[in-house]
Amino acid sequence: MSVDADSIHETDELKAAWFSSGYARVSADARRQLLDTAEHFHLAAGDHLRSVSSVAKVGLVVTGSLRVYVASGARQVTFQYAGPGSAFGVPNLRTVDGKAGPTTDAQAVLDSRMVIFRTSVVESLADVDATMSRAVISGLLDAHHASVSLLAEHVLSPLRQRVARHLLDLAVREGAAVVMRSSVQDLAHATGTVREVVTRLLRELREEGLVQRKAGVLVLHDMHRLHQIAQGLDEL
Repeated sequence: MSVDADSIHETDELKAAWFSSGYARVSADARRQLLDTAEHFHLAAGDHLRSVSSVAKVGLVVTGSLRVYVASGARQVTFQYAGPGSAFGVPNLRTVDGKAGPTTDAQAVLDSRMVIFRTSVVESLADVDATMSRAVISGLLDAHHASVSLLAEHVLSPLRQRVARHLLDLAVREGAAVVMRSSVQDLAHATGTVREVVTRLLRELREEGLVQRKAGVLVLHDMHRLHQIAQGLDEL
């Protein structure tokens, strides 16, 4: 993890992420205050954001991909994937009396750059700037929809369907191939299960010709079939 001290509001990548996000409609003054007080982080694939600090965070992904999750002991459940232009939040789930409970974190699926806004600035702007208030409300609604959808998937969907869904969420295009660089353990964390179960399901998908392990990555061959499985249209 590294912190970039350069001016972050003048990069083309940040501008593209900003204007494709829910922050695009905030006022020019709110945008200036958010970016002038923000920090710019780079996470290598596999790095965790909690290494920065344990406080709650709100930010915007500029490049790459983040997985936001809840952990209890060794088990994890993903509740958001955030790519370029996606706002994200990592809440502090510590109870009012300070007792330890489930923890939250964000992990870089790919090498990623992001801006982290000061929560005090977000809160003060939401009090006085209607455009910021609307952006916060819209972001909360989107986050609620995404987290409830993923929760329902974890509870109600067969594991084969969940694995296919997360394979597609984690996949990236490299040349003519579509690959997933995350480890089997990462996929187990993302789907809320254990490594051995995911290994068995991936072996079944390989035997069906849908995926192939090659040069340390998982190559996805039949995207149409994987999308069918992920949507619960699997007839097997």
